[in-house]
Amino acid sequence: MFSAIANLKLSIFLSLLFILFCNVSETSSEVNTKPKCKKPFIDILISPVFANNETNILELIWSLEDFVPGTMLILMNSKTKKAEYEYKLTNPTGFVSTNISYKITNTTYGFKKQALDYYVELKASASGPVICSSNMETNPTWMQDNAAVLSKLSIREMFIPGTHDSGASTEEDDNGEQRVQKYVMTQDETILNQFIFGIRSVDLRIAYYSVKSNDSSKLWLNHGVQRICPFSTIVNQIKKFMENTKEIVTLDLHQFPVGFSLHSPGVHPHDILVEYLKAELGQFIAPASLTWNAKLEEFWKLNKTLIIAYNDEKTQQKYSDILWLPITQKWANAQDIQTMKKYMDHEFNQPPAGPWSTDVSV
Repeated sequence: MFSAIANLKLSIFLSLLFILFCNVSETSSEVNTKPKCKKPFIDILISPVFANNETNILELIWSLEDFVPGTMLILMNSKTKKAEYEYKLTNPTGFVSTNISYKITNTTYGFKKQALDYYVELKASASGPVICSSNMETNPTWMQDNAAVLSKLSIREMFIPGTHDSGASTEEDDNGEQRVQKYVMTQDETILNQFIFGIRSVDLRIAYYSVKSNDSSKLWLNHGVQRICPFSTIVNQIKKFMENTKEIVTLDLHQFPVGFSLHSPGVHPHDILVEYLKAELGQFIAPASLTWNAKLEEFWKLNKTLIIAYNDEKTQQKYSDILWLPITQKWANAQDIQTMKKYMDHEFNQPPAGPWSTDVSV
């Protein structure tokens, strides 16, 4: 888990399946109950790891300032109110896999915080009173909800949760991941649902499939050379989220794998793409003159909350009023946690100039 208000001079976009922000709430039974947590942190995560024909395994994490061995974490089903997993803690911090697979449903969630299927409780014993609890829930407006804290922070002073190859999404099926899906599909949720769960930066790879005409309908969302869906599908989801919230969102247009370099004279794919974005999302686009040093309150004051970072120097300069400087992407290509940690330590100690992102998948 990570903090949305970490005081670091960078922007970091985490390459995760998706993240559920869960708020710890104290219950009335906590008063005069032992052990008492001064600052309890318990949460539910969904693991994107695919193993043994299972994915989306629920994991419980915890960090307790006042810790008594034998304290219990209990995963509860929100519908039945019954315990589905119990774990006796032996350390003040840690995580544990429940081996319970969360079933992703083809659902579009609302724009108000919504409780999901599980919550976790911290108890002194399995039958004891609840010390604190944490709901599994959506977070469509976490920036607005925390405006009193976040408004004076700049984008560069925040961790911004994001996803890698964000549009390459698919639903899990009964046969598990197929060969092509395993290497092409990186997300289980649509762009819209990712935003509703709390993601605020999306990494988009755009292709253009016409060498002889200027036609925005030929724009596609790709993962490498593999087509995923018409780009209009993605734009419509972005527009819907922007219309219903005041959240500050970053579009990282990072690669243009097909059709942007090989085309007939008179065909200008970058111009087609930018003009299409202006036509569809122009009312939300934040002026690049704000720069990455702008505080969140400045975006809200202008009522312009969409950042478009564009990784093509010539095009970015041509449309420098609305296209922000590109985001440097760092990729560890790590196969184990220790290699990832070593890579991350190096990058945090010697970060690139300007905004940057890093992939934390192994």
